[in-house]
Amino acid sequence: MNLEGTLTGKYDKTDIKTHTKVEVIIPTLNEGDSIGEVIRDIKLFNSTLPVQLSILVVDGGSTDNTLEICKNESINLIMQHGRGKGTAMRQAVDNSHADIVVFMDGDGTYSPSDLELLLRPLLDGTADMVVGSRTMTGKNKRAVTRVNKVGNKLFNKSINFALGSSVSDSLSGYRAMYRKVFDDFILFSHEFEIEVEITVEALANGLRIVEVPVDYRKRKKLARTKLHPYRDGVKIGRALLFILMNVNPLKFFGLISLCFFVLGLYPASFVIYEKVVLGNIIHIPSVIFASLLFVMSAISLVLGSISELIVRSRRRSEYLIRRAISKK
Repeated sequence: MNLEGTLTGKYDKTDIKTHTKVEVIIPTLNEGDSIGEVIRDIKLFNSTLPVQLSILVVDGGSTDNTLEICKNESINLIMQHGRGKGTAMRQAVDNSHADIVVFMDGDGTYSPSDLELLLRPLLDGTADMVVGSRTMTGKNKRAVTRVNKVGNKLFNKSINFALGSSVSDSLSGYRAMYRKVFDDFILFSHEFEIEVEITVEALANGLRIVEVPVDYRKRKKLARTKLHPYRDGVKIGRALLFILMNVNPLKFFGLISLCFFVLGLYPASFVIYEKVVLGNIIHIPSVIFASLLFVMSAISLVLGSISELIVRSRRRSEYLIRRAISKK
């Protein structure tokens, strides 16, 4: 087990052994080729876990035999209102009464045998959220496509740079957390970018995050993936950009300011050379261009400073509100 991005815990676990109600939440959309096997495997490994485990499937409008299979398996089943994985996850948590929720895909790519790895840090009170990392083991190299590997690594580096963390798989769809932790998150994403948003929210709120290595298998040939690497990659990148702007604006705008400043040094060097060596400035456009870049650098820095003050004030207000609610 590897601790990644471990921060000071926000939630006090005085009697964690009483938190034994666990619900595995599975968003589905035409997963008839795999959902039955996933449910049966969860039930099989449930007998080895020291918890009261239930399964909740939230279906996004399947047109195959997914609903029929779920009904035959006698698990909790609700119909999703709206579209997208993010919407399904939020609705499922609203309908759950468990102490711990586990999110798992219904396509059979994640193994229920890793459930104990995800639950153990929560049951021991050493984590607020546990993420199943596909990159911490070498067994998953062929299952994860090259495009997904590159995108995941890019998003991880962006998050780690902005928040000073060391997460290895921000896009993992296999994660467990306390339900009250999820309820405290401010989430807007409706689709696959929900995983990145959850990761950033957890880090920004100073939660203890533990990453554990999990197996990741290729989808069955008959099962069609709903994830489109390029289209969804753009959505995830856009969401990540917006999130980081709101989480650590000074670092974000500071980097932009530095870029403008460095770019401005090039035309400015010509101007300085002409003034010092030739005595006259010949290239007036270089003066204008350098001045424009330096002004943009200064404006970016000011924007970052103002945004940082706003974000800090918002976080303080959120902290005071939560503290007031907890005292009631």
